[in-house]
This record gives sequence, structure tokens and C-alpha cells, in this order.
Amino acid sequence: MSYMGAGYSGYESSRCPKCGELMWNNRCENPDCEYHWHPMEEEEDG
Repeated sequence: MSYMGAGYSGYESSRCPKCGELMWNNRCENPDCEYHWHPMEEEEDG
């Protein structure tokens, strides 16, 4: 098993709410998804 490094890498990953593909920093990896070309805006509470 290899270890990719220590600490925070600067990337956040999640699942796209629209298509279910992997998202990196609110940008979907699926080129057919609108969030691939226009990253999802972070919603602010308040």
C-alpha cells in the first residue's frame, strides 16, 4: 500500500448531485454534465 502524502492537498472531492460522478473542487469529471463546464457554486448559509 502506498501513501500519497501528508496533510491537506488542496483538493476536495465529492459526488455530483446531478449525475453521481466524482467532483473535484465542485467541478464534475463527467464532460456531459453542466458542472464539468460550470463548477457548482458553494452555497452560503445566512
